Amino acid sequence: MSKGSNPSNVTTTTQNEPSDFIKPYLTEAIDYSQDLFQSDLPNFFPNATYVDFSPETQTALDLTTTRATQGNPLLGQAQTVLGNTLQGNYLSPTSNPYAQAVYNQMAGDVTSQVQSQFSKAGRLGSSANQETLARELGVLANDFYGDQYNRERDIMAQSIAQAPSLAEADYNDITKLAQVGADKEALQQAKLEDAIGRYDFEQQKPYIKLSEYLGALGSNVPSTTIETSPVYRDRVGGLLSGAGQGIGLAKDLGLPSIYGAIGGGLLGVL
Repeated sequence: MSKGSNPSNVTTTTQNEPSDFIKPYLTEAIDYSQDLFQSDLPNFFPNATYVDFSPETQTALDLTTTRATQGNPLLGQAQTVLGNTLQGNYLSPTSNPYAQAVYNQMAGDVTSQVQSQFSKAGRLGSSANQETLARELGVLANDFYGDQYNRERDIMAQSIAQAPSLAEADYNDITKLAQVGADKEALQQAKLEDAIGRYDFEQQKPYIKLSEYLGALGSNVPSTTIETSPVYRDRVGGLLSGAGQGIGLAKDLGLPSIYGAIGGGLLGVL
């Protein structure tokens, strides 16, 4: 150690330069990276990223919409019949013309039989004749219309059980219409996501290009190795030490090492 000097720590900088034969290719790569950075690349996929409705699907949606908005004509008719049944409108003998016709035919047969019997006995038109005829017709009416009444009551009971499901059927058309709306909303959502994706891509595009450009530059800038050892402090040592610290700071900031070396070197001299 020379007399009057002060020991200190300085930084020894070792730079690894690329081989001479590879430098032209690295320069070309940097130029190409700059061209890429200044270009309009990358670009988002130019076409839509969703699939539109096919003609068949669109026709099906339109038909379903028409059918759902018009409703089921048979449903209204069924509800009307069910309502009349529950109100007992078919319990009256006169409500069923076919049953009335059958009864009239059977009543005619009974009347013929009774009248024939009293005619043979010479008592046609007597009070006994009228009483017997009325009784036989009453029995026939009770048996026939009673059976029809019981059958109609059974139908009423079945209608009561069917009423909730028939009422629920009103919502089938509404559900179909809602499904059409959901399908259309899904397509619009796909279009919205497509637009958002394109917007987000354009927002990130400058940063992506800058990152790629800086990365390309950093990979082609000569690498630097820092090693600290005790030496005598002097102007040159301060310069080297400052340069080493500047290079490290430049790397942290994502800048080329050469800028940090120059700035740090100047600080080391001060």
